[in-house]
Amino acid sequence: MASSSSSSPLKFIEKSLLATGPFALSYTDPDQKWVIRKHLTSFLQDFSNFDLSTDTFNHNNGTTVQLFRLDGSLRTPQQSTAVQLTIWVHENYPLTPPLVFVIPPDSMTPVRTNHPFVSSSGFTNSNYIETWEYPPCNLLNFVRNLRRVLANDHPFVQTDSIPTKTRSVSRPEALDRLVTSLHYDVLAIMSRSEEEIESLWRLQTEVKQRSESVRTIISDLETERETLKENVLKLEEDTDVLAIWVERNYPKLMKATSKDVGVEEMFEMEEEKKLLVESLAADKAIEDVLCNLEEASRRGEMEIGSYLKHVRVLAREQFFSRHHHLYM
Repeated sequence: MASSSSSSPLKFIEKSLLATGPFALSYTDPDQKWVIRKHLTSFLQDFSNFDLSTDTFNHNNGTTVQLFRLDGSLRTPQQSTAVQLTIWVHENYPLTPPLVFVIPPDSMTPVRTNHPFVSSSGFTNSNYIETWEYPPCNLLNFVRNLRRVLANDHPFVQTDSIPTKTRSVSRPEALDRLVTSLHYDVLAIMSRSEEEIESLWRLQTEVKQRSESVRTIISDLETERETLKENVLKLEEDTDVLAIWVERNYPKLMKATSKDVGVEEMFEMEEEKKLLVESLAADKAIEDVLCNLEEASRRGEMEIGSYLKHVRVLAREQFFSRHHHLYM
């Protein structure tokens, strides 16, 4: 990297523009070189604290070029903190604006998040750059405009988006202030929108949960309705059975109330059915006795010999009882 520190800036510019071979710069047009010489000289007269040098610049597409490089600090009127800049004079300057990078003072002081003109990498892209047009635009006016832009919104120190001033401002400065204001308005709107979207997402989740609860309740109600329908049908069947029984036994009921017959005669059954009922009742009684004997034996209240004897007798009786009502 060649620097102008050992010679006057003008001589360094002329020497660099006339260099050939590996030290040749990427400016090829003679008229372009004359404009660059003029603009660099004017710039260094106003900003003498900047150092001029030549160095290799790597574009994002991978190409490398040899360009003029300016390094220095830019102090804004409203802020005591100076901004360190590196300015590269593009190989197509003045048709293409210069490339400007803001250099953080240290690793603990990064560029402010969401700055309207300076990216996190330090690359600066102001409204002046966006609307660059030669010949009205040049390096000196650009840096002057950039100083006002950074005064309005410092890249490292929090400032108001648009400071209040009573003096009139130029059209480019007014546009910069408008862009800054719109930038922060958009950020505020986006922040509110994100909060609203998050709130709507939470509401949607809650609605889904309530919807699931409602569907579960509806399903339970449908199940209960089906159960009630089944119970109603069963009650209707029982009612029909009771109605048939009343219809058949109503004459007997009338006789019972007139004291012509006893109540027992109303429920008089055929002999075979009566024997069957008695047999079933005996079977159930024997079953209950066997269960009680087993429980008593398990608790030790009955000797095993006595238990087996009673079980044998009751089992025989139960066998004959079941045989009797099965073959009736």
